[in-house]
Amino acid sequence: MRKPDMHVEKGEEFFENGFSIYVNKVYEHFDLPEHVHDFYEISYVWEGIGFHYIGDQTIRVSKGDLFFIPIGISHIFRPSSPHANKPLRIGNCIFDASLFHFLTSILPDHYHMYRFNDLVSHGGQWLQIREHSGEFEQVMSSLFVEFQQKRTGYETMMCGLLLQLLIVMERAIERKEAPTSPNQNRMDAVLRSIRSRLGDKITLASLAKEVGIGTRQLQRMITAHSGESFSELLAHERINHSCHLLADPFNRELSITDIAAAVGIHDPKRFYRVFKESTGVTPAAYRRQSYPSTDWTRA
Repeated sequence: MRKPDMHVEKGEEFFENGFSIYVNKVYEHFDLPEHVHDFYEISYVWEGIGFHYIGDQTIRVSKGDLFFIPIGISHIFRPSSPHANKPLRIGNCIFDASLFHFLTSILPDHYHMYRFNDLVSHGGQWLQIREHSGEFEQVMSSLFVEFQQKRTGYETMMCGLLLQLLIVMERAIERKEAPTSPNQNRMDAVLRSIRSRLGDKITLASLAKEVGIGTRQLQRMITAHSGESFSELLAHERINHSCHLLADPFNRELSITDIAAAVGIHDPKRFYRVFKESTGVTPAAYRRQSYPSTDWTRA
């Protein structure tokens, strides 16, 4: 809840030209004050580990955590360490109350959507969800790119993506309430492990040891879950993350070779080949398509 003399962030400081959605991606620091805001906020942990001080609770967070923060809730993210080599990067999508209520009233009640709307209607309740297979990152990335590029129709596109994010959250809540099998829990752990250290050497044997099963059993589990072999899944995750890095303007100083190394592919020729096989374009072309107005001198 709001504390005395708490800093209040107002939507008018962010919204422009009557459009009430704003998206950013920031590194958290210790000098930012705890605050409340007069808008709704969805915060996604994009990178690193740290803590979220929200209301009267302190929650340890890591990549894949998402928070729905209603109006009037005090909160702040802090990295786990002041050292620059241990950053905490948060993506934020903020929007005003009128847009939220419009989006959450589009579908009829009998569609059984937006159960988290009940939390908002009672006031003062926030929500924490952890993604299952990168579903939050995918939509947040699309929102961020649309907001940065501002191409024709971006406002409508962003409203659609925000609605998509709300639906994905609804599904995650439903999944959270349903009982999970041991194999599902293991698969979630495998995906978290892979995504947290894509730049490292990752083997099927090391992952199997982490989750406490044999390598053959893990391979069968991966295939049942994704329809891919372990090597195919790993390549998919690496290329998927490289796409996010290439499309992110914060990474414009990184060369394509740097990005390839960051996702664990240290041979540039191999990276170009695998990337084009997966996406149909070269990494340089993908980067230019994401930000066509930018002069990519290091591409």
